[in-house]
Amino acid sequence: MLPRDPEILVLLREKGSRILSFAELRRKLGVSNDESDALRERLEALERRGEIARVRGEKYSAIEFTDLVAGRLTVRPEGFGFVLVPGGADLFVPRMGMHGAMDGDTVLAREERSRSARRGGEARTSGTVLRVLERARERVVGRFETAEGRRVVVPYDPKLDALIRIADGKTHRAREGEIVSVRLTAFPDARRIAHGEVEERLGFLGEPGVDIEIVLRSHNLPPRFPQPVVEEAEAFPEEVREEDLLGRHDFRERRIVTIDGETAKDFDDAVEVERTRDGFRLGVHIADVSHYVEEDTALDDEARSRGTSVYFPGRVLPMLPERLSNGLCSLNPRVDRLVLSAILEVDAKGRVTGSSFAKGVIRSGHRMTYTEVARLLEEGPGPDDARRYGAFLEDFRTMGELAALLRKRREARGSIDFDLPDADIVLDDEGLVVGIVPEARNVAHRLIEEFMLAANEAVAKKLLFAKQPAIYRVHDRPDPDRLVDLREVLESFGYELKGDLDEIAPAQFQRLLVEIEGKPEERLLHDLLLRAQRKAVYSEECRGHYALAAPYYCHFTSPIRRYPDLVVHRQLSRLLAAGRPVPPKEFESLNERLREVSAFASERERRAEQAERESLLWKKIVFMRDKVGREFDANATGVASFGVFVTLRDFFVEGLVPVSALGNDFFVYEEKQHRLRGRSSGKTYRLGDTLRVRLVAIDEVRRRLDFRLAEAPERPPRKPPRPAPAAPVTYGRSARRRKA
Repeated sequence: MLPRDPEILVLLREKGSRILSFAELRRKLGVSNDESDALRERLEALERRGEIARVRGEKYSAIEFTDLVAGRLTVRPEGFGFVLVPGGADLFVPRMGMHGAMDGDTVLAREERSRSARRGGEARTSGTVLRVLERARERVVGRFETAEGRRVVVPYDPKLDALIRIADGKTHRAREGEIVSVRLTAFPDARRIAHGEVEERLGFLGEPGVDIEIVLRSHNLPPRFPQPVVEEAEAFPEEVREEDLLGRHDFRERRIVTIDGETAKDFDDAVEVERTRDGFRLGVHIADVSHYVEEDTALDDEARSRGTSVYFPGRVLPMLPERLSNGLCSLNPRVDRLVLSAILEVDAKGRVTGSSFAKGVIRSGHRMTYTEVARLLEEGPGPDDARRYGAFLEDFRTMGELAALLRKRREARGSIDFDLPDADIVLDDEGLVVGIVPEARNVAHRLIEEFMLAANEAVAKKLLFAKQPAIYRVHDRPDPDRLVDLREVLESFGYELKGDLDEIAPAQFQRLLVEIEGKPEERLLHDLLLRAQRKAVYSEECRGHYALAAPYYCHFTSPIRRYPDLVVHRQLSRLLAAGRPVPPKEFESLNERLREVSAFASERERRAEQAERESLLWKKIVFMRDKVGREFDANATGVASFGVFVTLRDFFVEGLVPVSALGNDFFVYEEKQHRLRGRSSGKTYRLGDTLRVRLVAIDEVRRRLDFRLAEAPERPPRKPPRPAPAAPVTYGRSARRRKA
C-alpha cells in the first residue's frame, strides 16, 4: 500500500534519515517495484508544495534541513521579486537571480548571504532560483510589435520581465500595437527571451470590452463553460418538478421576498420576518444549489475550479451556467424554488435564542431592490404602495426593526464595521465609462447583511457542535508587527491604539472608526485600519472571525456564486438527512479533503479580487483619458522616497506625484514619520495632506497616472525618476459581494 504524505515526511525528519535516496525511501516505506512510479509522483507533489527538496541527484530531504526554500514567486515591476514561503520569511530574489522564472511560478530557491555578511558585516540574505517546480501560466497577454525586424509581444503585465518572440507564420495576422494572447512554446531563458505563437487577437486598447478580455486572460479566468458542463446544465428542467418536493418543508404560503441590487439576476437568498411573543422569527432561505450540482459531476468540477463568480463593471463571470445561476437556482418571484432554510428565534434584545434548519420550497412574493426597500423604510409608503405590497409593508418595518437590534447586538460585542463607500463605475449602453461615483449604501443593504451574518453564524455553530466536517470562514487577529507602524501613524493624527498589540480586541478598531468618522482624514485612516487586518480565508478549522467578533462563522448564504457555500450546504444537508454527523472513521478523510478545497477556494478568491481590482483600474484609466491637464483636489494616501501617492476626492482615482516635482529642494524620506521633508525649506508632505494636483500624463500599458502639484512650477528632473510600484487601490465592491 502506498504511504501517505505525512508518513513520508515523518521518515525524512527522523534523526539519521534526513537525506535518503529513492531506493532507501522505497525500502523503508515498504513500497514494491510496481508502486515505484506512484511513489515518484507522490514525491514530486511534495516537492511542488515545498515540503521536501531533491538534493544530489535522486536523494530527498525535508526542506527545513537544507538551505533551500520553496514557494510562489511574486515579481515587482522593477524586476526583483520575493519567494513567498508558507509559514516562513519571504526570500528576496534580485533580477539576476530569476533564471527564467516568471511571476506566479512555484520555485525552488537557495538562500545566499552577501559577502559583507560572511565577513562579519550586517547579514543580508537574498536568493537565487534553482528550479521552477510549477509554471503559473502557459499563455501571456501583450502588445504585438515589430522591433529590429523581429516580431515580438511585450507582456501587458509589468511583472512579466520577458520579451516573447513570435515565429514566422505564427502571428495570427496580428497588427502593430494590437493586444494579443500568446501561447508560450519556450519559457524565458537567462536573457529573458521567451518564444510563443499568437492564438487570439483581442483588439486595441480603448476599444469597448478589450480591457475585460485582457483581465480575463491575464488571470486565467475562463470566459466560457466547457461543453460537458453546458450539457449537464441544459439537461435540467426549466421549473421545479413535483418529485423534487418530496420530504421538503413547504414555505410557499409564507410572505417571503428577495432584496437585491437593481441589476442583479441571480437571487440566492430570500428573507421573511414575523413578530413572536418573545421577539422575532427570522427566516433566511437560500437557494438549494446542492440539489442540482452533485459531487463528481462536470458541473461540480467546473464550479470548484472557478471557486467564485467574478464581478466586473457591466459584466459577470458566473461560477455556474446561467441556466442554473439565473434560472432554476435563482429565487425568482412567484415561482417555486428549492431552498435550504435557517429559521432563527431572536429575542427583544437581538439575541439569537434558537435555530432550526430545513430543506424546503418557497415562492418569493416580490423581487425587491435595495433602493425600493430603503425608500419604504426611510420615507414611508406612498399612495400606491399599500395596493402593491399589502401586508409586506408591515413586514418591511419589522425587518428594519430586527436588523437594527441585530446590528446593535453585534456592535456591543465589538464587531468592526468597515462601512465606507468605495467607487462605482457608471457605464453607458455601449459599455463606455461615463462616471465614477460613490458606491450606493443604504439601510436596506445593511438590513440584508445583518440577516445573512446571523444565518452564517447559526449554521457554523450547528455544524461545529454536531461535529460535522465543514468549511469555515476564518479571520485571524492582526499581526502585531503591522500594528506597530499603524499605531505610529494614528498617533501622528492624534489618535491612540490602546492596549497590548498581541491581544488587541476588535472593539479597539471599531472605536477608532467611530472617532474618525466625518474627519478629513477618515478615508485615509479607514484604509490603513483595513490594511492592518489579516486576510480572511477558508479553513476546515473553526477559528472564529476576528473582525466580526464571532467565535463561529461560515459562508452559507451564496451557493450560486461561492463554492465553499455549496460545500457547507452539502454538509448541512447530510447532517439533516442522517440526523447525526459522519462516523469518526470518515471524519478524518473528509476533513483532509475539505482542507484542500479550502486552500484552493481561498486562492481562487484572491484571483477574483485581483481581477476585479484590475478591471476597475482599467476603467478609471479610460475615464481619465480626456482629463489630462485638468486640476483636482486630492489627498496624500501614501508617501515613499520616490514621491507622494494621491487619491482624487471626486473620483477615487489614484496616482503619483514624483519627488522630483515637489519643488526646488532636496526631499528626505523620514520613514518613522511617514513623510517627505525638504532639507532647505522644511516643507513636508505626509499622509492625509490635502493637495491640489494636475494630471500631466497617463501610461495606459502600466496603468499609471502621473500628477504634478498644481501650484508647483514645471522643471525637468535632474535624473530619470526611479520606477515606482503601483499605488494601492481601493475599489468598489458590488452589492452582491457585500452580502456577508
